[in-house]
Amino acid sequence: MRKAEFGFTLIEILIIVALIAIIAGLSYPSLKGTVRRAALNRSQDAVFSALEYARIKAMETGNDWVVIFFPSDSSYTVFSDNGITSPGPDGVLFTDDDIITPSYRNNGTLDGSAIGETSTQRKYWLDKGVYYGSSPDVDKLACSNQSGTPPSDGISFDNNRARFNLWGILRGNDGAVYLTEGKNTRAVSVRAATGRIKACLWRGTIWQ
Repeated sequence: MRKAEFGFTLIEILIIVALIAIIAGLSYPSLKGTVRRAALNRSQDAVFSALEYARIKAMETGNDWVVIFFPSDSSYTVFSDNGITSPGPDGVLFTDDDIITPSYRNNGTLDGSAIGETSTQRKYWLDKGVYYGSSPDVDKLACSNQSGTPPSDGISFDNNRARFNLWGILRGNDGAVYLTEGKNTRAVSVRAATGRIKACLWRGTIWQ
């Protein structure tokens, strides 16, 4: 009795390869969209964390902490607006004898001569494929569902920066950052009076 022979013919293998290619082609757009949405989510979480960090540090240190957003390269910078220009007699930064230049302190600017500010500077970038702005259908203010239009550069904070003072509230007006990967839009907003930070997603007709 002959033993049964198992295996595939060349035609069968080619059919299987063709089926795999078809399935992969059909699933690629969905996979690509999932990857883009995941990048958008990560960028929103990172911006939220940066704002929350700045708010907490401002309350801890008693001086302003600032987050500046740069649409040109999809980045943002966090720093302490402390105005410290010298570590003082003990040679150690952030101790009681630090020398502060009043015009640098809490001016909302990262002053290159203030070593206490530059030493706290941290720069971050949005995930690849994510940028400041909104998809075309967005026509409401971030996270509040009020009438209005998002700014063209995706940042509505005064001078593109969020400044938290020692009480943890925002200097200036309410502000928001809009993030998009082309099809979807997320936002992170801050209420000036309370310093409350909120993240939301545009659902096509409302923010949630």
